[in-house]
Amino acid sequence: MPVSSSAIPLPPSAMTFYPFDLYRFYTDFLGAIQHSYQRHGHIFRWFALNPFTVLLGADANQWALVTQQKSLSAAKAWERPIGYLFHGGLMLRDGPDHRQHRKLLMPAFRQEALHHYLTTSEPIIDRHLQSWPQHCSNIYPRVKELTLEIAIQSFFGISQPKELLVYNQLITDIVAGSIAFNRVPVLGRLYQRAVRARRALVKLLGPLVQERRRHHTEDMMGQLCRSVDEEGRQMTDEEIVDQMIFIMMAAHDTTASTLSSLFYELAQHPEWHQRIRREAEAAAHVPVAQRPDHLPEALMVIRETLRRHTPLKVLPRVTNEDLEFQGFLLPKDTHVAVFPSFTHRMKEYWTDPDRFDPLRFGDARAEHKKHPFAYAPFGGGMHSCLGQFFAEKFLSVIIGKISMRCSWRIPDIELVRFQQVPIHIPRTLPVELEANL
Repeated sequence: MPVSSSAIPLPPSAMTFYPFDLYRFYTDFLGAIQHSYQRHGHIFRWFALNPFTVLLGADANQWALVTQQKSLSAAKAWERPIGYLFHGGLMLRDGPDHRQHRKLLMPAFRQEALHHYLTTSEPIIDRHLQSWPQHCSNIYPRVKELTLEIAIQSFFGISQPKELLVYNQLITDIVAGSIAFNRVPVLGRLYQRAVRARRALVKLLGPLVQERRRHHTEDMMGQLCRSVDEEGRQMTDEEIVDQMIFIMMAAHDTTASTLSSLFYELAQHPEWHQRIRREAEAAAHVPVAQRPDHLPEALMVIRETLRRHTPLKVLPRVTNEDLEFQGFLLPKDTHVAVFPSFTHRMKEYWTDPDRFDPLRFGDARAEHKKHPFAYAPFGGGMHSCLGQFFAEKFLSVIIGKISMRCSWRIPDIELVRFQQVPIHIPRTLPVELEANL
């Protein structure tokens, strides 16, 4: 769509002293965006690591993620923060290249493949829950260990304890480095450790891909090794390794984030904890692959938790050409960002948005359907999350199992602290577990 002659440059409305904006970005992300929104409206410029243009609201989400998705680059936006560590991942591809890789990844996310991953996950969940102590000073490390082991076994087919430890450490180091602020060689030790871990993981995965080529398996890597598009093209060994490293980060981190947030919300709303427990008990006799795609009570709670605690707060893009949004000119190479996490708290779309209220996602109210992009924790358009179905079903299975096994409480809610960016995770989330009789 051509830019109209009446489009005006965006004023430097919210740009302030750089260190101050950077501090706000890391310490009170949504509060800072709310402050600027009240002063400047739905569109303004802001500093964080770089100057960028903020677009707020459901219309902005739709414009960036669907309407102008071909004119906005995800790859350019993500290159600086994660480009080396997750080189070649789906989020770092655009245009025909992205579409081709997305098609080749699709078989690994079909329903029958997802059911295999879930079936593989059940004994891992049971074993981990048995080892959790009654008092966890922070539940997040336990959740992270659980979700990482599930991902390694489901995606790579690795189940031997010694191998699990190796893969676990390498992936942990890569993910930690991806959010490191200091990336200067030698001084940025966290990032340099991540670089070394990626190199080591690539060396391990290369032979594993070749083995999966020779002997078919049902894990995700096995699925990708035999995926062929309509033109007969397959991914190379190197492309499969790149995609698997990226998927590990994307699936594992966001799942651990949401599961931790579920602990937080259900500890404060025991009535919903009991509703999930009863629903899970009623479905427990059915093998996971044969259960309904979604248990309605659990799904409402998961979606409300994702609304309130969206794992990825920001979806950045870079303009490939001059564009216009709501009468403002966005020149080529402008860094822009939409914030579904902020839209999830806007009164225009949600009743009492700061309240935990899963019934807003029920058929009677369906607040998430007021606008197609009022609720977008999985993004949208051609870069939407491939694993949305798996994430929702996996979370319903695991939170159901945990709810049947135990109850929990947070001994002191004032001690809870969340990190909001680059991914929403609890810095401290003390939980006391009590086995159900």
